[in-house]
Amino acid sequence: MPIEHYGLIGNMRTSALVATDGGLDFMPEFDSPSVFCRILDKNKGGHFTISPAGDLNLTTKQQYLPSSNILQTRFLHEDGVLNLLDFFPRPNTKSVHVNPAVEMNGTTNRRPSLDPRTQLKKWLVRRVECIRGTVDFSVEVFPAFNYAQDKHTTEIASQEHAHSGEASQRIIFRSEKLSLELNATIDCGDAPEDDCPLVRFKRKDQGCSLGEGVIAKIRLKEGQAVSFVLRDHPPDEQSRQEHITSELIDQIQKDTSSFWFNWISRSKYKGRWREVVNRSLMILKMLTFEPTGAIIAAPTFSLPEDFGGGRNWDYRFSWVRDSSFTIYILLRMGFSEEAEAYMNFISDRFRYSRTPDGGLPIMFSIHGDTDLPEIELTHLDGYRGSKP
Repeated sequence: MPIEHYGLIGNMRTSALVATDGGLDFMPEFDSPSVFCRILDKNKGGHFTISPAGDLNLTTKQQYLPSSNILQTRFLHEDGVLNLLDFFPRPNTKSVHVNPAVEMNGTTNRRPSLDPRTQLKKWLVRRVECIRGTVDFSVEVFPAFNYAQDKHTTEIASQEHAHSGEASQRIIFRSEKLSLELNATIDCGDAPEDDCPLVRFKRKDQGCSLGEGVIAKIRLKEGQAVSFVLRDHPPDEQSRQEHITSELIDQIQKDTSSFWFNWISRSKYKGRWREVVNRSLMILKMLTFEPTGAIIAAPTFSLPEDFGGGRNWDYRFSWVRDSSFTIYILLRMGFSEEAEAYMNFISDRFRYSRTPDGGLPIMFSIHGDTDLPEIELTHLDGYRGSKP
């Protein structure tokens, strides 16, 4: 899929690219290996795809919901219309940054971090809604942990004490360093309970040596919806405490929408290009790393400047030059908190990261590190054959 056919979602800690065909083909955290990277290798990279079943003559449209970073992909067919919403949740509260270092009695100390991680759900939410008619759609989840290098196991577990609206299955993918859990919720709309959508996963071997994935085929009627939540697999005791229901997903979507609306409402730009400028500002916001205030150059890695060419670096780092351009724009548009957070970040770099001659390195990790080891992912085909 060409890069221009993808939309970006994020939560200032991680990001993902969603294609117009419903494929989530790229998802790394800013400082972690990828889980899905089919955009770099269609066979080994891994993907999470939701799309209408069968070989249908579809019209597909992708756009963001107004004043938000919730991405909508709409599939239109004469038999029905399907909406796919993709987003990372945000609490409906003002963002909180890590406090800067303060001087006390000649020593450097830090106030306790106010990072809102306890409120921020580290989830990927994919919500499928039938707007008109009846539509069959398929779900495929094939993770590829650690840049498609680590093997994993796949477990389909029954939910014995599922609440109303919860699917009877949950999927657990376990690799050496990371375990993920896939949950589903069911919204029957106005239909009776015996006419609710049936969500039943089964394992499938895609011929990749890394591990099995899961697939499902689901039928939705007008007014019905199914949501999928991919999250870190919690300990058993914690897992039993939180039930993921349709009502919870509704509230999370509303909170996320309110967060982005409230944020972009602070923009000072009132000109004729307001929609375009606001969209650009929200993209820039997704490039900020909230815990430290760092700003990454791009949320991607291994995408080349030219097909078959080089310069396919990892751009999930903070360049002083690129960040200064971003801060300049954010300040002009009225977003002083992001600028203040970055200045706190760069002030710490002046204290701790100077080169022997007193200068600053050209780039840092999102945590301020300057020791940045380089690796090559030679086992991947690369975007359109563009290897490292």
